[in-house]
Amino acid sequence: MSKDHYCFFREICNLISITFDVSTFFITPAGEIEFEYTENGLLNPIYQNDKFNLFSLIEFEPNEQLYYPSIRETYFYENYVLISVTDKSEFIGTVIIGPTLPYVVYDDKINGIINDLNIFSKKEQIYNYYDAITVIDKDKLIQIISMCHYLINHSIISTEKIKQYSSQEMQDEEIQNGAEILTTRIDFIRDTHHDPLMEEQLLSIIKEGRTEELKQFYFSEEEKVGVLSKSSQIRSKKNIGIIGITLGTRAAIDGGLNPEIAFSISDIYIQQLEDLFNLKDIDELQAKAIFILTEKVNEIKNKQFSKTITDCKNYIYDNRFKKLTLKEIATTVNLSQSYLSTSFKKETGITVSDYIQQVKIEEAKNFIKYKSIPLSEISTLLNFSDQSYFTRVFKKITGLTPNKYKKSFHL
Repeated sequence: MSKDHYCFFREICNLISITFDVSTFFITPAGEIEFEYTENGLLNPIYQNDKFNLFSLIEFEPNEQLYYPSIRETYFYENYVLISVTDKSEFIGTVIIGPTLPYVVYDDKINGIINDLNIFSKKEQIYNYYDAITVIDKDKLIQIISMCHYLINHSIISTEKIKQYSSQEMQDEEIQNGAEILTTRIDFIRDTHHDPLMEEQLLSIIKEGRTEELKQFYFSEEEKVGVLSKSSQIRSKKNIGIIGITLGTRAAIDGGLNPEIAFSISDIYIQQLEDLFNLKDIDELQAKAIFILTEKVNEIKNKQFSKTITDCKNYIYDNRFKKLTLKEIATTVNLSQSYLSTSFKKETGITVSDYIQQVKIEEAKNFIKYKSIPLSEISTLLNFSDQSYFTRVFKKITGLTPNKYKKSFHL
């Protein structure tokens, strides 16, 4: 790196540090701290910001270039931002920005950390640290990242791209059966005042055995993450995990899974969970348990039908936002229209067109429950010819008009 570039990066890092009251570090590919600006002078008393402890904590490899900015969370609720730096397309190092907090961390959480790590002698220092650290919520942090990346690399990355990359990073961790799951996406009892609609939406996915949807399920960060044990952060996380697995088990039984199988899965994973003492491991085990329950429901539902009809149903679901015809579906499964109609009615008890309507109306119900979208727009999204027809089909299947369903549900 030339002297001019070195001075430029120093000025940019200093500007970021002063503007947002946060520390910035420039790390070379060899892992050396080239320079740092610690505007607030904060050191986490738990690990003293020792670079080896910090690198391990945020899973940072200095010699690996990141093609998008990354947000790394620690077990202490901190966020660190990593931005790879290039000079004429050559990777020359990484800027680390942080720590910041996504929300105010209250005493019960701090006490849980202190108890778990048995560091009572540092209690006052730890409290002072959390009082002083800068709070920047996730959405604001992503906006700041986009701006910082432009200042450092002279290229614009949209906030949407940063969000997508952050999600993909977390999805890259695979659980034992090979399914990619974003662990924090299904930690659905994170908040003691969690959104009941969001919980119902997730439980509905488990009940219906929608494994692909489960992988995409997302929860926004909550400021008041649930605390179910004031004496221990680990105990609190375990309690949350047990509740999550228990609710998932009930949903799987409602979805048709044999209760003995469901409870056996639940017992196995809850027992394993009790033996863990690492927050990330607890999250991952809960994710695995819920995914397996959903997968088992999926297997049960698919076993009820032949492969051709299962393929048919999956095609209809995957294309529920399109205008579907019997001819198109028959072509997809290599059958004549008449043979498909007869086989589908024989196995499922309803016609193909009725099943298409059921799938679309089920999706419409989800939109009404979980999204603030006008009914006219829902009708258009689901490719109904007009809103009047949408209303007639909705009433035929649910017994209520969309408006009455919306009022009764939200009431």
